Amino acid sequence: MVIRFRDYSKRLSDFEQEILIRCPQCDSIAKILTVNSEQSSPSSIKRIICQHCTYTKQQSNVAKGKLALQLWQNNYMAQRNSSYGILDHFFGLPLWLQTSCCGHVLWAYNEAHLNFLESYVQSKLRERLPDDTLGWHNGSLASRLPRWIKLTQHREKVLQKIQQLKHRL
Repeated sequence: MVIRFRDYSKRLSDFEQEILIRCPQCDSIAKILTVNSEQSSPSSIKRIICQHCTYTKQQSNVAKGKLALQLWQNNYMAQRNSSYGILDHFFGLPLWLQTSCCGHVLWAYNEAHLNFLESYVQSKLRERLPDDTLGWHNGSLASRLPRWIKLTQHREKVLQKIQQLKHRL
């Protein structure tokens, strides 16, 4: 049986509506949710909500762009091998769904992101489809996955770790 994966130009930002993180107050699972602003602008605000300890925090509009860039750079450079692991790029808190795998950190924002990764890794036939508006481009999440996730020799180990992360949900 051939398992097929079709890349429909899904981007990482498509999974940012709900990001699972460690609560800074009680260390349980918390969520970063996207809340549309009440103004007419298309910007959205991120809010942390923890159902265990009722911790909440809202992102300030002033520093969100600068903080996001700084945290993104830290994740992919210096912070990657720290004890905190991968941090979200809105508040700088550790992601809930992350584990060590094949000498790297396997992480996901939420269950939908985890399902996407599982679908990609378990497939033996991976097809890229052109975007309707942009044609062929290299911006999709599947095209941006690290090489170690794509390797056949790591398939079983990565799938095993994805299952462990699913059990954390």
